[in-house]
Amino acid sequence: MTIETLFPQQLDYHQIVRLVPYRSPWLLLDRVIAWDNRNITVQKSISGSDPMMAAHLANGPSIMPGVLYIELVGQATMLHSVLNTGVTEKSKQESTAVLGRCKGEFISPAFIGETITAEVTVSDQIADKTIYEGVVRAGNRLVCRVSGMGAVVNKPAASIST
Repeated sequence: MTIETLFPQQLDYHQIVRLVPYRSPWLLLDRVIAWDNRNITVQKSISGSDPMMAAHLANGPSIMPGVLYIELVGQATMLHSVLNTGVTEKSKQESTAVLGRCKGEFISPAFIGETITAEVTVSDQIADKTIYEGVVRAGNRLVCRVSGMGAVVNKPAASIST
């Protein structure tokens, strides 16, 4: 059985929830548009009912916090890894993905009511480290560029539940 037969090219929110350790309101991935061995494209609809949006600049413009673009790209990268490796539930319980470094270039805000698309490319994988770059857009408007490195680390034995 190949990875392609395990996971479809497009995934909805309910399929994503089964593959990543995040839940609402922290889960930022609404859908996967496409993925392959080096790339993943995901979308997030920015809602005013989302607690992180409603609390950000409460008396100011209704924009998505910049740090969430970085998190969106990081979550897409983690999901990409799961899709490409077919990580088992047991190995997910024994390890976790962490951010090693990141850089964000914020170009234009994304507003409540917009849908943003993140296109992420994994440029290299060295040992348990993943080097990636992402571009976030609202429609055709460039919102943010993100580059980063993540790593998979073993959880302390005391935190692993059997």
